[in-house]
Amino acid sequence: MQLLYPFLLLFFGLFSAATHAAETPKGKVILTVSGAINTQNSKQGMMFDLDMLQNLPQHTIRTHNPWTKGTHEYQGFSAIDLLKRLHSKGTHLQVTALNEYMTEIPVSDFVDNGAILAIKIDGKPISVRNLGPIMVIYPFDERKELKSEMFYGRSIWQISRIKSIIKTE
Repeated sequence: MQLLYPFLLLFFGLFSAATHAAETPKGKVILTVSGAINTQNSKQGMMFDLDMLQNLPQHTIRTHNPWTKGTHEYQGFSAIDLLKRLHSKGTHLQVTALNEYMTEIPVSDFVDNGAILAIKIDGKPISVRNLGPIMVIYPFDERKELKSEMFYGRSIWQISRIKSIIKTE
């Protein structure tokens, strides 16, 4: 028993540290990520409030899009950084909006095409009324080939859930 006691202390100490490693939201939850992730803070997966999402590396895109008038500056995070934070090897994201509209986006769009998950427009959080709290934005003005039905269809707004999926093609 004397040899077993230190082992048990070490085992339970490591286990409790691992289960409490994920930050928990202090504000209103605006995004829940599930699926092929290895970090969770709830039974549903990993829940994020705005502050948690703002703590991810931020990127900016200044562009027009078909849903708003004029050029706007969008700020947000890359799915790559989100998946790293969750220790996920997902290759596709199943993204769902507040109204249950769903689309699938290859993670490569965030690397190859510079897409971001925007949480701010012109320096302010995006309200639900203005297509927020989260929307996928591509640099449409920088890359004309992104002005197509395929990328417009992936430009989902009012995002509330993301499921990380691993596909082998």
